[in-house]
Amino acid sequence: MNFFPPDPEMPDAEDEASGPTQPPWWAPPEDELPALLAATEIIATTAHIAVALIGVGVYREGVEFRLERRLRRNGLTNKEWNEWTSTFMENWSPASSPADRMRFGLVLGDGERVFADYTFAGGTDPHVEPAGHTLARRGGAGGGGSGVFAAQDSLWLWPAPPEGPIELVMQWPEFGIDERRIFLDGSAIRALASQARPLWD
Repeated sequence: MNFFPPDPEMPDAEDEASGPTQPPWWAPPEDELPALLAATEIIATTAHIAVALIGVGVYREGVEFRLERRLRRNGLTNKEWNEWTSTFMENWSPASSPADRMRFGLVLGDGERVFADYTFAGGTDPHVEPAGHTLARRGGAGGGGSGVFAAQDSLWLWPAPPEGPIELVMQWPEFGIDERRIFLDGSAIRALASQARPLWD
């Protein structure tokens, strides 16, 4: 009698290839090339922090808002710099309050408000298709050195927004950034959706 149980049977390649796909409200499609809206705007700045919109990727069924944030040392001591970079990279600490975290939201052209956190924005079960729009925040690469740190984020809005202006709202109380807003042309974004292209036939 063997001590170790037998290994489970591995699914064959055909079964793996036909496995479940990522729901479209989670993230931009992986097989599509977006049309790009050349929209760049500073959302917020302080003596140490800058947050900016650096572009918008428009897919057939959703929109990705691309963001960049930077932290500059600007006279901070070594101890302060280490604490600030940890907070900037959103490493949890006992001193942090959830109410002080960085948050994003949108107001769509029809007045609907959607909010983004790292948790699923559409409800309690991320596998159940939501009834309205959702906004999923996705973190990207980040890092830096002794003088500047940078990080990238994206916000995935699904499905495509209605006609009218889009208001992007953010706050980061932990760094002294209260509610800041910029406005985008939702109609121009919708017009670009038809220019998104599949990567493969």
